[in-house]
Amino acid sequence: MGSYSYTSVQVEPDGTALTSVIMYPDERVSVLVPRGKNRAQISVTHCRAHVLIAPTRATAPTAEDVQVARKLAESFAAYAAEVERLHSLNGVAAESAEDPAA
Repeated sequence: MGSYSYTSVQVEPDGTALTSVIMYPDERVSVLVPRGKNRAQISVTHCRAHVLIAPTRATAPTAEDVQVARKLAESFAAYAAEVERLHSLNGVAAESAEDPAA
C-alpha cells in the first residue's frame, strides 16, 4: 500500500462530531516550522491533508503551551525511535528471507 492521507468527519446521532486527519506520508510530506516570526507553529501537509499546531495564544504562549510543545516533541521523538526500531527489525527479517544461509 502506498502513501496517502485523508480527513474524515464522523457525526454521531446526538450531533457530536469527530474529525480525524490520517497521514501515511512519503517524501512529499511538508513540515514547516517558521522561526524568528512573531508566533510559534508547526504545519504538516501531505496529499491535501493539512494539520497546523500552534499555542493557544500564538504570540504569547503560556507555561501550559510550553508543556504541550515539550510533550509533542517527546512524542515525535518516541515515534521516530519506534519507526527506526521497526525498520531495523524488518530490514533484518527481509535480509534473512532473501539469504537462506543467514
